[in-house]
Amino acid sequence: MRRVLSFLLSICFFAVLCLSCSDDFYDNIKKFSKEEIIYPAAYDTVYATIGYERAEIDLRKDGRIPASEMDFAKAKRTIIEYDVDYPNPKIITIDSVCSYVNVTGLNEPRLYRFNIYTEDEYGNRSIPQTISLIPYTSYDVEVLAKGILEPTMSMSPNAIVMEWGNGLNTILMEYHGLSYAYTDKDGAVHNDTVGNNPRIYSGNLSAGEEAVFDMKYRILPILENGEKLLDTLLIEKPLAVKMPTSDQPFIPQELEILQANGISQFTTADVEGISKLAYPMNMSTFADLFYFPNVRELDLTGKGLKGILETTTYALNNMHSVVGGGAWQEFMMPVDKPANIEAPESLQTLKDLIDAGQITQIKYIPKSFGLEFDEFLAPYVEDGVVELLTNDHPFFPDHVFIEPQFFAHGKVQSNSWNMNLSYSGASLPRPGFTDIGKFDAKNDRVNGSAVDLKLDQLIQSDGQNIYRGVVVDYRPSFFFALPRQWRFDNKKYRYLKFKMFIGSDPSLVSNNGGNNRHVYRAPWVRPMNRLWAFSQYSDYGQESWDAGRLSSLSDHEIGQQWKEYTVDMNNNDGGDNSNRRNRVYVFNIGHEDGVTWNYDKNKEVVIYIADVRLSKTEND
Repeated sequence: MRRVLSFLLSICFFAVLCLSCSDDFYDNIKKFSKEEIIYPAAYDTVYATIGYERAEIDLRKDGRIPASEMDFAKAKRTIIEYDVDYPNPKIITIDSVCSYVNVTGLNEPRLYRFNIYTEDEYGNRSIPQTISLIPYTSYDVEVLAKGILEPTMSMSPNAIVMEWGNGLNTILMEYHGLSYAYTDKDGAVHNDTVGNNPRIYSGNLSAGEEAVFDMKYRILPILENGEKLLDTLLIEKPLAVKMPTSDQPFIPQELEILQANGISQFTTADVEGISKLAYPMNMSTFADLFYFPNVRELDLTGKGLKGILETTTYALNNMHSVVGGGAWQEFMMPVDKPANIEAPESLQTLKDLIDAGQITQIKYIPKSFGLEFDEFLAPYVEDGVVELLTNDHPFFPDHVFIEPQFFAHGKVQSNSWNMNLSYSGASLPRPGFTDIGKFDAKNDRVNGSAVDLKLDQLIQSDGQNIYRGVVVDYRPSFFFALPRQWRFDNKKYRYLKFKMFIGSDPSLVSNNGGNNRHVYRAPWVRPMNRLWAFSQYSDYGQESWDAGRLSSLSDHEIGQQWKEYTVDMNNNDGGDNSNRRNRVYVFNIGHEDGVTWNYDKNKEVVIYIADVRLSKTEND
């Protein structure tokens, strides 16, 4: 029985084994199994940088590299998927594996969620990297525009200056430039671009009307986390300005200078007809030019302006003289070394008017405003706007007479310099001063006798600029001095020239003090920076020097001839580094040769000095 059962079991096992080798059997097994899937490599990181309505999303920890250098095995594409919870989800497919992606079109101020995959050629996707961000949109720009700082404005009826003194940078933005445009009263459109430290000058505007400026700011926003936006934005923010009317007064900063130019009323309406202004070298600011809409020419020499010079007072030994206070003369230059002269204030105002084409002509003496100002003007010299008045320019005549406003009595230095002085013209004496009197050059008398002053021998033959001196003490002297801020320009005018006439009998100027001394027949000119008693009038020491002895008048010349004298001032080099900034010429009659002298009113020694001038050449 057991053997029969064992046989039957063997037959059954063989049958099953045969069935298992058939194709149908394998098919039945296959339907219960799956093939193995190898997913493409995933990105190893994700972080975003915000731009305007876009975001750059980085996907590699080691930075951005070209797609050709990416080794992601089976991955062939990059898939960016967002707005998956919205009716129209966005899917961006890039046919390469990227180290970063730039997603644009993010124009809504809301949270965006991104899934970023790689994908192989069969459509298999990697494990996604996910990130959420809020983009910078037009809504943010509107908020930012409200925070752009307004300029500080200076206005005249026809012009405006806009400045941002502290710049345009704030905690919310970084300023990168500004362009603007406006239309002037003649319908001309003006536009320009400004960079750092923005400043805008606009001229030729309509008084009392609204001026509209189309302002476009280049701004780089700063985000809440302190990072900067990827994109610099151009923000348009028009600016409307109501201009003042032309009858509104302005406060002049150079009142005396404007008055010297003949201006007495200070509104734009009062000065709009002025096309030329003169400024002296001792000016301080060009700010007033802002209120002159039609000024075309500037004369920076000060020539012709009356009463604009400073004054310097000499008072000592019961004598009182004042020099200066009149008009500038061509032989004058500022006493300071050019390298030390500070450039005038408000150069930007002058620059605005030149660059705008309003001021088209400037006359300027090199170094007269200092080296910094020379550098400022250099580009405009090349453009033909600035005319340099060099030493050989016709602006400078061959000789210039020293005006009586610079006369002073020698007694202020020493009692031994005492003279009785008088003047033939109308300029002296100054009202209230007794340092000099008056005389009539055509009807003068010396020791009771009429004197013929031979006026036809003078350059100034009208007899209106002659100094008459009576020797009182043994060192009789008077002098010409410039205010302490000025010096004689001996580079332009090298020679001091004058004429001398003796009106007394020759016997009175013979053998003075014995030993055949004819000391009152010849002048002694003493150039110096200052008088010894007035150290406060020079920052460069005393610096006096002997210009050399001058010849005496002969017996034949006395009472008959004006003798011409020339003093070579070449020793006063006047260079940039020189301390010889001479501003004083002392006229001493007698050379201080130890003469014993007693004044006798009946035997007066009378000396006349005329045609005092500075000349370019020795023979002029």
